[in-house]
Amino acid sequence: MIDNRMTRGALALALGAGLLGVTAVEASTAASATTPPLVCHKIYGHLNTAVVVAKCGVAQNGAHFAGTDILSGGTLTWGVSKATTSYTGVATSPGQGTCIAGRVEYDFTGTITADTSGYVTVGDSVSYHVCINSTTQVVKLVNGTTGSF
Repeated sequence: MIDNRMTRGALALALGAGLLGVTAVEASTAASATTPPLVCHKIYGHLNTAVVVAKCGVAQNGAHFAGTDILSGGTLTWGVSKATTSYTGVATSPGQGTCIAGRVEYDFTGTITADTSGYVTVGDSVSYHVCINSTTQVVKLVNGTTGSF
């Protein structure tokens, strides 16, 4: 009777390990199939001149682009290499009240259309939430959020 229990226990342990092994392989394959987004912790500037994307975890000192591109997409020029990343999309104003008085929130969603930097891949999604001061046109990332490219 002891031999039977030990055999069943060993069989259950082996089957469990086999199932866990399959799960781990499937999870790692799924994770490697997608490109992690380039997360930027600062977006700031002026709608009428230029906007800066910074603290992206890359040694490029951030990127600059035309301020009006913040609402429709455009071309980021990386600080050190002068490589570029282009994207397009749409910004909507949900009126959620996330921004302080006098500022309007815009939520942008889009797609990378071209890249020479190597930081992103064409087809990657772009997403950020900014507040724009309706008087001064100053642009800032919504507090507590990040932008992803």
